[in-house]
This record gives sequence, C-alpha cells and structure tokens, in this order.
Amino acid sequence: MSDLERSRDTRPRVGPAALGLAVFAALMWAAWLGWDDEYHVVDGVEQGPYRTWQVLGCGASVAVGAVLAQAWARTRGGVVLAVAGAVGLAVPWAVHAASTDDSGLWFVGLVLLLAGAVLGLALLLTVAAAVRTRLARRDT
Repeated sequence: MSDLERSRDTRPRVGPAALGLAVFAALMWAAWLGWDDEYHVVDGVEQGPYRTWQVLGCGASVAVGAVLAQAWARTRGGVVLAVAGAVGLAVPWAVHAASTDDSGLWFVGLVLLLAGAVLGLALLLTVAAAVRTRLARRDT
C-alpha cells in the first residue's frame, strides 16, 4: 500500500483504540489515585482515601483520552470505547479495593463505577461525535 493509499484509508480502528484507551485509563488510575491510601479528617469526619482534585484529574484525563481515541479510531460510535475506558479504570480500582476491604462492599462500588463511567463516557463520546460531524459539514 502506497503512502497516498495509506493516508486515504478511512477504515475504523476501534479495536486498537479501545485497547489503548483501556490501558491509558488503567495508567491514569495508577497515576492519580493508585498511590493514595490515607484517609483524612474534614470538619471532624473521616473521608477518603481520594481527594476531589484527584478524582477530577483522573476523570478529566480519561475523558480527554476517550475523545482522542475516538478521533483516532475514525468512528462516530462510542459504546465500545466507553466500555473499554470504564473497564480500564475499574479493573485496577477493583483489585486494589478488594485487597483492602473486608466488608465486601467494594463490589457495589465496582458496579457503580462501571455504570457511571460507561454512561458518562458514552454521553461524552456521543457529543464529541456530533460536534466533529457538525464541524466537518461546516468545512465542506
């Protein structure tokens, strides 16, 4: 395949993008959240282990990664990427949570994390695809 043919290749690359996003999401969990096990006291109430800035930073990083993965994958669909990002984020969280929780409630957290991440990423990727389509139509 020549360079010109390769540059015109518009086939979707969802599989590699999904795998890359899952790995990226796992790395973002480790970078933003994986190192913090300490609880802290706010107004006399123990909270944690994560602080708000950590969760927001992790979520924003995964969201940006998902939008970039969707653009690179040349796809408008976002369900596969949303699931991949959510699973990539949830697996390391679940391994860590299961190893530190004696109550078994980590599983409820896992279900909620997966549901929220899939829904949030799917909505984000739907909006991103609509914006990209509208911009493409405007440029033509």
